[in-house]
Amino acid sequence: MDDNKFEKDKDIIDDSLEFCADIKRYYEAEELDRLDFGGYLTRKDKPKKDKKEQAEPIVIIKQDEETGFKLYRKIVVIILFALLFTRIVNAFIVQETIVNGSSMSPTLESADKLLIDKIFYKVGDLKRYDIIVFDYHHSSVYIKRIIGLPGEKVTISEGKVYIDGKLLKDDPLSADIMSYSGMAKDGISLGENEYFVLGDNRNNSYDSRYEQVGIVNKSSIIGKVWIRISPILKFGAVN
Repeated sequence: MDDNKFEKDKDIIDDSLEFCADIKRYYEAEELDRLDFGGYLTRKDKPKKDKKEQAEPIVIIKQDEETGFKLYRKIVVIILFALLFTRIVNAFIVQETIVNGSSMSPTLESADKLLIDKIFYKVGDLKRYDIIVFDYHHSSVYIKRIIGLPGEKVTISEGKVYIDGKLLKDDPLSADIMSYSGMAKDGISLGENEYFVLGDNRNNSYDSRYEQVGIVNKSSIIGKVWIRISPILKFGAVN
């Protein structure tokens, strides 16, 4: 009888193990089905999150907003700094100006855009034939070429320029015979920090020959013409 009971218990255990194996196979098959559908989980399948886990996305969103604000603030600061830097450069170092008129033709034409060196030219002395920009009675700005230097006497006779009584032979525009001598007819003596200027278009330039313009004091000089930036085909240093 004990043997029969043992056999019966063994059968029950075997049946239970087989049932457990069937359950295991069933859930394995279910898992494969979920994988086949791209890992889709039903509302019932989704694991529940505790309160701590649910709060984490809110913290992340807040961090993203703070990061975006910091980036926006940084961009604004960079733009403001760039504008300030541009103003400083324009005021003290380099300034853009546009030629208006033909008094400096053929070297410079109307509508040419130029960069003016406002500081570096001061390292040395201004030289003859430098092209300068100067303030005309606080009402406008003129662009002309330096002909006479401080301490010299400039005379225009028979359409030619003379410095201290000697013909200015290396004048790049000496071929242009000036029809008007103006104030320089009898000679103009330049004092300290004074310059005599002419336009390259000698017969169509309002310059130091005219009493209204006269000699140019160094204090009126804004800067020295440095580079032509437009038109692009003429880009380069101006001499």
